[in-house]
Amino acid sequence: MISIFFPEKTLLKMLKVGITEADVYDVFNKGEHGVTPNSKVAIRKYNGYEIGCFYANTNKVSFDYIIISVWKSERR
Repeated sequence: MISIFFPEKTLLKMLKVGITEADVYDVFNKGEHGVTPNSKVAIRKYNGYEIGCFYANTNKVSFDYIIISVWKSERR
């Protein structure tokens, strides 16, 4: 089972931009994934906006992840 950890800094950013933990789980499970030089990214497009998150593995054996940063933006 996948375990996702939200640091306090990430939770504050989520509150500021209007993203819930359920939103992040949805992006993580159903979004498009990619790789950046320092972390991994997941993005999901919704009607009129998109939500994304940067994440990293904390334990590759038990599939534990930490959400580094999140964002929400309007779609063009």
